[in-house]
Amino acid sequence: MTDDTTDTENDRKGRHLALASLEVGSIALGLKVGDELIAVNGLPFDGTTQDLRDRFGRGTPTIALTFLRDERKFVVLSNTPNLGQWKEGREYDAEEAEKKAKRILPDGLINWEVYQDANGNYDIQTQRPSTLAIALTPLWYAQMRLWTPLAIWIATIIVTLPIGIWVMVLTQALAWSYFWNTAPEFFRRDRIERGMTLLQVIAAKNEQRVHQYMKREFPEMRFVYEPIQEEPDITEAEGL
Repeated sequence: MTDDTTDTENDRKGRHLALASLEVGSIALGLKVGDELIAVNGLPFDGTTQDLRDRFGRGTPTIALTFLRDERKFVVLSNTPNLGQWKEGREYDAEEAEKKAKRILPDGLINWEVYQDANGNYDIQTQRPSTLAIALTPLWYAQMRLWTPLAIWIATIIVTLPIGIWVMVLTQALAWSYFWNTAPEFFRRDRIERGMTLLQVIAAKNEQRVHQYMKREFPEMRFVYEPIQEEPDITEAEGL
């Protein structure tokens, strides 16, 4: 006769940590109150806030934190455990979680910000300044549809060129440095002015992975620059 009670007692249970309040670091990562921390570097996390601090250790290492929100999993990169106040989250099957776990290496991942508008469209940018923003600044502005900064950039060339080539080169060098460091903030302000809001931050290797995540988790949303597919002419399709 099988002892079902013994089998149940042998099941190892864990409990997630959930954010009860936010600090500046968590807001920058797009986290919300109630988000549950379920894994650290891909491995199930079942511990206290002190255990989380110990995972970061000394210095400022970057760690991949997996959260659960509305039954959707997402990963963000953080270099600090100071994300806010924590409380006990839901209980989970620790053994089952360990079987399904896959280690995540933070190296090579980038935090991407995903913005949404009222029409179900989304747009993205990296939190790390793009190399294109300093190498080919005007092209980057055009690619990101940042028309005002692009106009200012062109105006500085027009104004400084008659003064002398070296003045223009020096001005452009200073502009490159400034725009490279502030490029993400230019994007944020522009999208907010357009009525978009931050949906969440996602750690991914590249833009393609972000789009794959969005199609899987938010199939109803469309990338703002994705071509709109026209509905076929029913009359023509029916041969009428």
